[in-house]
Amino acid sequence: MKNKYFHILFFTGLLAIVLSCKSMAPIEGTLPQVQPIEVLFTAKDTTWKTFSLREKIGQTMIIRAFHDDQVKQFGSIQKMMEQYPVGGIYVPWWDFLYKSPRDSVIFRVKKAVASYENASKIPLIITEDFERGVGNVYSEFTDMPVEMALGATHRPDLAYRYGNSIAKEAQSLGINWLLHPLGDLNMNPLQDLIVERAISDNVTHAYPLLKSQINGMHNQGVVSTLKHFPGDGTTIKNQHLVTSSNNLSKKDWDQSFGALYQNMINDSIPCIMVGHINFPAVQTQKLKGVYPPASLSKELMVDLLKGKMKFNGVIMSDALNMGGAAGYYQNELETAVEAFKSGVDMVLWPHLEYMDEVEKRIKSGEIPMSRLDDAVARVWGIREKYGLLQKKSSVFYELSEQDVQDIKQTAKEVAQNAVTLISGKEFIPLQSSKNPKILIVNIGFVDQTERLKITQKLLQNNGFDCDTIIHNPNFFEYGQKLDFFDNYDKILVAFENHYFSPLGTSLLKDKEALGMWTLGMLPAEKIIAVSYSNPYYVNLYFENAPIKLNAYSLDEFTQIAVVEALVGKIPFVGISPVKLNHRELE
Repeated sequence: MKNKYFHILFFTGLLAIVLSCKSMAPIEGTLPQVQPIEVLFTAKDTTWKTFSLREKIGQTMIIRAFHDDQVKQFGSIQKMMEQYPVGGIYVPWWDFLYKSPRDSVIFRVKKAVASYENASKIPLIITEDFERGVGNVYSEFTDMPVEMALGATHRPDLAYRYGNSIAKEAQSLGINWLLHPLGDLNMNPLQDLIVERAISDNVTHAYPLLKSQINGMHNQGVVSTLKHFPGDGTTIKNQHLVTSSNNLSKKDWDQSFGALYQNMINDSIPCIMVGHINFPAVQTQKLKGVYPPASLSKELMVDLLKGKMKFNGVIMSDALNMGGAAGYYQNELETAVEAFKSGVDMVLWPHLEYMDEVEKRIKSGEIPMSRLDDAVARVWGIREKYGLLQKKSSVFYELSEQDVQDIKQTAKEVAQNAVTLISGKEFIPLQSSKNPKILIVNIGFVDQTERLKITQKLLQNNGFDCDTIIHNPNFFEYGQKLDFFDNYDKILVAFENHYFSPLGTSLLKDKEALGMWTLGMLPAEKIIAVSYSNPYYVNLYFENAPIKLNAYSLDEFTQIAVVEALVGKIPFVGISPVKLNHRELE
């Protein structure tokens, strides 16, 4: 038995060393080309055919559940649903978090969800994104590492548990349909919208992890949504601001995004979200002189996705208040109607008046009834497959103590397997006897001093003198007193700029750029560069730093994993999910 355990420990250690050595090499290649398989979602139940015209239109709508405002407008949610029998809601977390009382947020969310569900004749489709996990929004839940951290693990088993965990926590709030995960590939290092929201920049790396994650969601009974077709991450454009573009050639798209989506369609993906992203290599029809986004393009939705790729599930639009869908039509209402006419089956965030307008245009003959029936039939097929035709005694999933423990364990393991050493293996582990004093410097738009106190405490527990955290040290203030940094043996530079924080370019700007200027004046050998967001920062801004690593997100589990890896308690096993050396960054 001793020999058996010795061999197990030996090979486990050897595997850790091998994985550690591989951490610099992202997985490359293309997916095998597959022929489209027609996966049908035809429902046996035909109740939808007995619906009124407005009830049918309601099945194509996912409105924002602005509960208090809608109660004020209609008198009650019941009265609103009688007038506008919508089929689905999106639970806008900001409408609950930023309104008083803030000490009963989860109670108010569940109470609101229940009021919409009780007012609906059939079960509601209840949606949210939760791309970074439920705990990134609601602190009562688990703050999971981000998608790119999952990519760094390259562990399909962890991806399954990750998807299952997010689904369970979402279900506890009544969410049964997640607008998640991203099938985008962050091919452009200057992209600011996708970045660590994506699993990888490479389809071979991303596909098995996406597939496993989606299986984890589906096995929990939660519907997944793959987004954003035809694929984001190739340009620097942000579809919240302007129409973005997938600028790949048709051949390159076929071998990357096209292969990913076709494999997912063949794997029975139920819902695909189209982005406000055009695809010039395929499109021929222009609108106001330019190629319209997929969300407004019959060519991309009907001819390509539903036609050539044989997708029979639900096409959902991205939110229609985004700049990428604006400017083509008179207003948001007209944009929503045109999106539906062009092939969208489920419109995200339309105004309630959308129901009135579509009703009017169907009655006038402008929109054929067949367009509406096709959309509702698709929605109904997904409803039947995932048990959303019959009401349940409760829409809320009760998390058990075991569920909570399992979810936290999953988050811990993802973090431990994600942290990626870019350079500096010869300087690890750090030792408090050799480098006793460490300063933490946060470079980023938002001051993360409070969150980084987790790292500070962990370093202190490991014997380091870590008494200070500073944010964006301004060069014009520190330029004449750089000797302040002489008091420290090592400076842990913690980058943290993530999606929408700030909105705009991915590069450092203003005060954060000045902070980088200050640190760039210091001896490189002092620097430990850690990115808790954009994985390209460490090479771009600290090419000559001896120790560089990517951690992808600033959650507690990742901060613990970073410190434990730095001091040698766990090995660095993360594999970079993206190519780090780009011509654009040289």
